[in-house]
Amino acid sequence: MQGKRQNILGKTIALLLAMQLFLIGLQAKSRIDQGNSTLETLTWMIQQYIPVLVKIRSLQDKRRKTILQSSKVKDKVVGCIR
Repeated sequence: MQGKRQNILGKTIALLLAMQLFLIGLQAKSRIDQGNSTLETLTWMIQQYIPVLVKIRSLQDKRRKTILQSSKVKDKVVGCIR
């Protein structure tokens, strides 16, 4: 049950992060339409994307760690049964 809940939570977080990236892109287009230079807007976008990408990376690392710990626990249980 908890695995299913974490799966739903993970998908929800992924969707929200994707929406955040999409909204950054829309805001960048709006900035260009308002007269900001392309280079200035690109710099702004990079500054906005970096925290999102760092968050995605930390979530991936956390997921890998959880999977690794889960497989270690399974290996210990199987070892005890044999």
